Amino acid sequence: MTVALYPFLPDSQSLFSDIEHSFERAHPDVDLQIIDLSANYYNEDEPQAITNTNAQVYELDGVFLADFIDQKRIQALPKELVPPANTMVQVAENSAKAKDEWWGLPHWACTNYIFYRAGDQLGSAATLKDVESLIGAKHSPDQGLLVDAKGKLTLGELYLDATLDELGDLTAAEPYLLDANLLSSATANLQRAINLCDTGMCRDSDYHEATGFYARQFARKRGRALVGYSERLYYIALEEHESCRKGECLDLKNIEMKPLPLSDKGSHPFAWVDMLTISTTCDETCLPDATAFIAHVTSAAEVKRALLPARYGAPPRYLLPARADLYTDKDVLAAAPLYSKLQPALSDAIPVRGRKLNARLRAIGKKLDKEILKP
Repeated sequence: MTVALYPFLPDSQSLFSDIEHSFERAHPDVDLQIIDLSANYYNEDEPQAITNTNAQVYELDGVFLADFIDQKRIQALPKELVPPANTMVQVAENSAKAKDEWWGLPHWACTNYIFYRAGDQLGSAATLKDVESLIGAKHSPDQGLLVDAKGKLTLGELYLDATLDELGDLTAAEPYLLDANLLSSATANLQRAINLCDTGMCRDSDYHEATGFYARQFARKRGRALVGYSERLYYIALEEHESCRKGECLDLKNIEMKPLPLSDKGSHPFAWVDMLTISTTCDETCLPDATAFIAHVTSAAEVKRALLPARYGAPPRYLLPARADLYTDKDVLAAAPLYSKLQPALSDAIPVRGRKLNARLRAIGKKLDKEILKP
């Protein structure tokens, strides 16, 4: 059975190996083949994009869900996979359902945070203006904002975040999700945030391509605050554990976080949701195995195993699980106590989905990078 899993996860190869071995132990009659799309998952011009891949199970970023439904590439979930009420965090359920029908089983969620040191006044910063006043464009070296502002999809997502912060909901934002009709206040706010970076830091292609670079810089105290997904905590902890002398780097217990405000109106967090879906090419012979795999990999035990350290000395992956129960699980919180601080950002997060949304955000990111944002 061929499965295309979402690839951009900390220590993903180890995770995929664990998933393969765990599933095949439970189902020795199935040969699980996990397709690696880490080179071009989002790039629809490449053969290794998720949109150009043939698999029996797809793990889709919600940015693709509407297109896969429209193109009849996936089928609705079988009834036995539909989760009981309140199993998933609400934004995950809202992202995976269309017209009250489940099309995918949520696995992971992603939303942007601003991370800062415990006790920093940034803890009370509710708006972009507040963040500006505390960091300042003319701050001391190594006291700026650390945010990856390169890459077409990265910039497209940041623009979407800024637009939702300005307008408050996806319906109002939809007309401005075209590269020919950008919301000027959102692009201006994005530039304001980038202006808080140290010179030469946030708009560098080499840094963009270096996995965990900005998180590692923050671990080494080379920034006042860090912007990114929850898994940035994994790279902070990895740097502190493997590459720093004692006391040299930040410890996770000294880090706080909150939703990122990219507007003077505050933050309206949104979340992407990665979900497991079944191809329409998966017939009655394939369907039992696909169903068994999805049930296995999204079970509480398997998701918990993916979150917790994969080996001795490794940090928790700090991915955001779609399962609501894991944010209060005693084993998870014992190993990864920051989950109690990460969860509130998801409680009112806006689910995001739309036709051709990946292509639209990439076009927006390209325009921002080439024509609008300062280098």
